[in-house]
Amino acid sequence: MLASSRKAVASIPTVLKANYSAAAAANAVQISSAKNGIKVASVQDSSATAGISVVVNGGVKGEDSSNAGVAHFLKNYGFKNTNNRTAFRIVREAEIAGAVLSSNLTRESIVYSAEFLKGDAAQFAEILGDVVSNQKFQDHEFVDVSKQTALESAYAYGTPAIAAIEAAHSAAFRNGLGNSLFASKTARVTNAAVKEYAQKLFTAGNVALVGTNVEHEDLKSYADAFFNLGSGSVSLPASKYHGGELRLSTATPVASYVLAFQGVAAGTKEYAAAEVLRHVLGGEQLVKFTQGASLLSQTAAKLSGDVQINAFNFGYSDAGLFGVQVNAASDNISSALSAVAEQLKAVQSGVSDEDLKRGIAQAKFAAAAAFDSRLDRLDVLGRQGLLLFQAFGQNVASFDNVQASDVAKVAESILKSNSTAVAVGNLHALPFADSLSL
Repeated sequence: MLASSRKAVASIPTVLKANYSAAAAANAVQISSAKNGIKVASVQDSSATAGISVVVNGGVKGEDSSNAGVAHFLKNYGFKNTNNRTAFRIVREAEIAGAVLSSNLTRESIVYSAEFLKGDAAQFAEILGDVVSNQKFQDHEFVDVSKQTALESAYAYGTPAIAAIEAAHSAAFRNGLGNSLFASKTARVTNAAVKEYAQKLFTAGNVALVGTNVEHEDLKSYADAFFNLGSGSVSLPASKYHGGELRLSTATPVASYVLAFQGVAAGTKEYAAAEVLRHVLGGEQLVKFTQGASLLSQTAAKLSGDVQINAFNFGYSDAGLFGVQVNAASDNISSALSAVAEQLKAVQSGVSDEDLKRGIAQAKFAAAAAFDSRLDRLDVLGRQGLLLFQAFGQNVASFDNVQASDVAKVAESILKSNSTAVAVGNLHALPFADSLSL
């Protein structure tokens, strides 16, 4: 039975079996390379379970106009028939061992993961090796992959909040990071194109094997034993921010509007300040049945109707997207955006000591929580390996050095960039970008 449980907007998950328990805090990370060139990262914790992921550099960022949507298909090919195992056998092995198998697509990576009891690492490392080394890509399987891909895309494009974020990336970056996580109805992806994309990405220099509660030397031996990949790596072009406006008409009762700007790359000093700014603006309901202390939470509480306003800060390896998303009835969007514009103007002049303290605390918690579950931990470790051992995840302690002046400076820098505006809903009631006063 298929179930989805991870970051619907930021990535596309496919989980073959759920029921996962978060592990204890992680210890020091070990990162090195196997003899065949695959990057290997590992960390130990006190849990009785373990996990391994194959993180493949590329994601949708590696697509071009000739194969748009192919990464979504490739993600859904995870755990299909290989030269050594049928898809049925893979599922049965996972069920008998009480394991969880999942595949996940982000803008910069494709991730295949296995979570299992300690002692089963070799078995599931071999399965993961089959996924990227021995996939058959059979025509009859492509029919099922196409159906699954179409269902996921239909759900995403039919959900204004998700569709708006996807469109915002498209308007902001056009290609590369602007490529959608979801294959469109007009995508002309063939089985041969999926196989070709896999051959492009599945190379030793483009893959990281990461594990939790698996001995580092064992993980290196698994990489050499079970991963038969060609040499080389993929060099992706740098992302360029453009900005722009997109308007998508839908008949849904709730509309979504994204107002975004050029952000900063993850792992930088400026990114830490941008994360604090995101939490100063906030918008998430952290305590049930309360309006919250963040600026956008208070703004939403003053407006009529069921208005949700949230700030976001997407940091990638070489670029970022920062902004605010408003979800509400179409008739309430304009007033909400006017209030948002006032808050964005205000933060450029500085933030209060109380808001700064709260923003830092919430940013630290979010950074720690992002490393809390095993799947997220494996994802972070994989990105560390793929970025040539430079930490991609934000160090929790780095937020302690963020000053109010840093937040104001990054706010001014972000907000002076070209805006990205996306309206999804009843377009007759949704404002145009040039009507917003910033």
